[in-house]
Amino acid sequence: MNSVFRRLQQAVKSSGIDAWVLFDFRKSNALAWSILELPDDAHCTRRWMIVVPATGECVKIVHRMERLPLSHLEIKEVIYDTAESWEQAVSSVIGQFTTIAMEYSPNGAIPVVSRVDAGTIDFVRSVGVDVVSSADLLQEFTAVLTQDQIVSNAITAGQLRSAVFSGFRYLRERLLSGSTVTEYDVQRHIHDVFRDHDLVTDSGPIVAIGPNAANPHYAPTHSQSSVIKNGDVVLIDAWAKKDAPGAIYADITWVAYAGDVVPDDVESAFKIIRDGRDAALHLVQQAFANGDDVRGCDVDDICRSTIAQSGMGERFIHRTGHNIHTEVHGPGANMDNFETHDMRKIIRGTTFSIEPGLYIPNTLGIRTEIDVVIDIDGTVLVPSSPIQRAVLPLYSDTWDVIES
Repeated sequence: MNSVFRRLQQAVKSSGIDAWVLFDFRKSNALAWSILELPDDAHCTRRWMIVVPATGECVKIVHRMERLPLSHLEIKEVIYDTAESWEQAVSSVIGQFTTIAMEYSPNGAIPVVSRVDAGTIDFVRSVGVDVVSSADLLQEFTAVLTQDQIVSNAITAGQLRSAVFSGFRYLRERLLSGSTVTEYDVQRHIHDVFRDHDLVTDSGPIVAIGPNAANPHYAPTHSQSSVIKNGDVVLIDAWAKKDAPGAIYADITWVAYAGDVVPDDVESAFKIIRDGRDAALHLVQQAFANGDDVRGCDVDDICRSTIAQSGMGERFIHRTGHNIHTEVHGPGANMDNFETHDMRKIIRGTTFSIEPGLYIPNTLGIRTEIDVVIDIDGTVLVPSSPIQRAVLPLYSDTWDVIES
């Protein structure tokens, strides 16, 4: 039996359920593919099911014409072909259990976990089995990084921060020379820096002046981009990873002001989100130092309540942060009790963002973002340190001297 199944069975046994059932149809369950290490080009056009009991024999239910894609899984094989034989196979294998976990989230509470269609859940329940969410089980097998990934990600985070500062430096030079410069120009410059450092990204980065940044996911394009002028607040949100298999994203946001002295209202807005960010980070640090559990929703709560104390809570319109993995939005616990109620625990070996923001429509958007890595030993790391403490005054001679 493959070593992954021994780990899966141990996790199932520890959870107190009878079995974990992985189901897929045409790659509808990418989480299952990741756990089973199926190659992206595996030819799977028919339903399959993997049943991992707490004790006993693991089973794969596969179509007669598609046995090859899962042939590397050295577990008992049950073959089906007709609709009736599928139902019979599933019923006979899982009918012995009382409670099983699947990639399902009650009421769609955590969408990233919800990968099995409602009809299949209905069918499984019709067999007489209770279905619960595999949300907590999933993290260990889809979100945990290796030590090599953690080390590599720390290098990526430093390179990403350098790329963001290169973008601000390019902007500063253009503005001080009197040249016209757009958000898109700065974005292209950062892309060039990515290429020089062998970094890749799925989109972005976001380069946005105040009114545009009030739309949190605005990003300039060749056809839609604003000219950056003296007195503008400029936000850069960039994410990238090494161009290598298994590379992990880094994701950070910094804010600057095109002038010598940052206006009081801008600095005050930044201080509000900085304090929320720092409260969230402190909660995580204290929890792991004390050996306490901390959930994604807890991190969101403390960040949001800190910001609400300023009277600006209604301007914070998104979750506090998200899990990060080989995709910038990973499968693990999000820092969220706002858009969803993510009650998953933050576990060792995972990484996530903390990124509160304030958004005033058509006027100002301001955000700060750091990445947090929980090392395998429970140490809380911030690989992109030093983190932003104040808005960068781009025209100052010391604009890029950052307090640790």
